[in-house]
Amino acid sequence: MDLLDLLDLDEPEPEPAGAYYLAGIEPRRRGRVRTMVYAGLDLWCAMSGGAMELTRGIDVVVRRREDGDLVARMRVADAAAAAFAVDQLRRQLDDLTAEEFRDLWGLD
Repeated sequence: MDLLDLLDLDEPEPEPAGAYYLAGIEPRRRGRVRTMVYAGLDLWCAMSGGAMELTRGIDVVVRRREDGDLVARMRVADAAAAAFAVDQLRRQLDDLTAEEFRDLWGLD
């Protein structure tokens, strides 16, 4: 057996994108006027027996781990869609390299 056989000369496995990015859910940002309009619509809808909730808007976001900067924001329709999107993103963060993830989502 040769000394070179004992040394591992293979390139190290690249880190997954999850080492560089985080996926999560954040409340949708709205201005003061828009928030008041949606709250009024929610109140009207609740008084008329409806189940529509506009004030609970949420977004799925991807942030850079290093500095917490926002990299991507996706609007989703409801909590179920947000959960599905975050699950898919986290799988991609675990399975893809950072470069593959950036290429897939058109980031940076």
